[in-house]
Amino acid sequence: MRSDRMSKVASDSWTMDDDLICNLRTCRKRLNSSFAWVTSCSHIFCDADGAREFTKSLICPACDTSLPNKYDIVRLDLKPSEQFKAIAWCGLRPETVLEMCTRAIAFWNYQCHQERTYQEHMASKARDKNAQLEQYYEQVVNRLQTELNTIKNRIASTKKKLEEYETKCRELKCNLTEKTRQHSKLQALYEALRRRCVTPATFSDSNGPTDIRDIHAQSFMMNLSSRDDILGPPGSTGRNHPSVTGGLDVIRRSPPEREFTLKPNHTPQAGDAGNLPRFSMDPRMM
Repeated sequence: MRSDRMSKVASDSWTMDDDLICNLRTCRKRLNSSFAWVTSCSHIFCDADGAREFTKSLICPACDTSLPNKYDIVRLDLKPSEQFKAIAWCGLRPETVLEMCTRAIAFWNYQCHQERTYQEHMASKARDKNAQLEQYYEQVVNRLQTELNTIKNRIASTKKKLEEYETKCRELKCNLTEKTRQHSKLQALYEALRRRCVTPATFSDSNGPTDIRDIHAQSFMMNLSSRDDILGPPGSTGRNHPSVTGGLDVIRRSPPEREFTLKPNHTPQAGDAGNLPRFSMDPRMM
């Protein structure tokens, strides 16, 4: 049973491989049906394509050959019955039968040669297309390899820059730590100096300055007195007018006024101080 099944599969494959193919380029299907159209120019077509093409015109669709005669186009049964096989060629001379067999075998060989030529042509086109694709993809691979090398170089340079930036960041971090330490030290010194400069007198006046800088600024301020506070009113000796400087009441008396006399060709002496004229200060010069 197994051998019969294998022989059947082999016969089916052999039949499939030996089937003729429709010569119409747009069809190209195997002729394993009952009927086919055969032309005198050694072409064969399936039943559907032959009926359609030969109904329109008597021209071969494969080679454009005109087929005007009666037996230039024949519709054949590819799977004849046993009765047809028994009676079809009966009565023919052996030479005629051999000639018909020879022409039938020649037609078959031509179809096989034509199919082989077509397959070789298709294989050549496939090889050419394959070569073009190989060349194209080789160029693509080379381009991608170049881009990959470029990206690798960029990654290497980026890593190098990243290392440099990390080094700079560490240096800046160390500098920041040192500056922070110095700032903390200076802040501690400032606080110590501030506590040292704060005295009980600073808090005696509620309306006085509260900042150490205001205290130092006030310590360098002095009260300016007018002319009347220093010399007194005009005509007065200024002996009864006190002058206040730096917040302390200190009684200061104006120097005695003396008359000044200009003596030509004479240099004033120290003893002539009593003879100096009385000099009054212009209020606009105060």
